[in-house]
Amino acid sequence: MAPQRYSVEHILDAIRRHLAARHVCVLATCRADVPWAASSFYVSRDLDLYVCQGKTARTLANMRANPRTAFTIDDRQAAAWLQGIGIAGPVGSEDDRWAREALQTVAPEFTHHFTNPDQPVLLVRAEEMAFADRPGGIYPRQHLILRIGRWEFAD
Repeated sequence: MAPQRYSVEHILDAIRRHLAARHVCVLATCRADVPWAASSFYVSRDLDLYVCQGKTARTLANMRANPRTAFTIDDRQAAAWLQGIGIAGPVGSEDDRWAREALQTVAPEFTHHFTNPDQPVLLVRAEEMAFADRPGGIYPRQHLILRIGRWEFAD
């Protein structure tokens, strides 16, 4: 079966569904030229990821020192995967409250962590994404970039 050419909006809709159906990502960070990767629970709104990090976590320290954060979300299978790069930052009180409640829903066994105000919630706002969904016909992977507030195919 030959790959189909989809519109940017079709791919973004597929990415939104991919994000909503999963709740564990790998965050890749770097500080002082030392890379680090760690799994994290997340919830999403549109294309934004919300994560709650331990106050002593290396991931949090790295995100604060260097907010450029990469992420990947897949099922450890070759069927569908998302890779992205974005900027991590603090959230306002309303988003903090929403994210903590949503995280408790997807991982209730970590409620003690998500309800602890000393464990900050951060927003990772995507700026670049590569996505493939073989069962959905989106292959080879499609590379999108956010330019001047608008998603488009990367060159």
